[in-house]
Amino acid sequence: MVAALLAFQASAQTSPMLSHGDKSFLEKAAKAGMEEVDISRAVVERTTNPEVKAFAQTMIDDHGAANSAVASLAGSKGVELPAKDMDDVTKWTKKSASSLDADYISKMVSDHEDAVKLFQKESEKGTDMDTKGFARDTLPKLQHHLEMAMDLKKTVK
Repeated sequence: MVAALLAFQASAQTSPMLSHGDKSFLEKAAKAGMEEVDISRAVVERTTNPEVKAFAQTMIDDHGAANSAVASLAGSKGVELPAKDMDDVTKWTKKSASSLDADYISKMVSDHEDAVKLFQKESEKGTDMDTKGFARDTLPKLQHHLEMAMDLKKTVK
């Protein structure tokens, strides 16, 4: 009986169970991060505004790194992440040059407002310490991205 209990405890430690909230956070963070990178890649290729291009490249670099961390964390927790949704990216490759920059920056403001709320909630109310820590550690960078996007929105019309 003791051996069975020890085996159960060992298996519980090697296949961690996440709360619905923590699992949902990882899925949403991964989906949003992939979208940010893919849209930003499309914008880098098409924009002629050097400030927008630099911002988009920052999004590719920073969110690419965060995406790797989310994927690693999710894998360690047994969470299967959603596949990329290329429909939204296709829209960005077809946007007119005249509206591309302003539309992109508006989307980045909106997306980062949502991301800051998502990561703040997880950092405060998450139950899994690793997931909560990831949210807490990533939040300042997302807040900085939001500030950058809001500043750009003032100049990009």
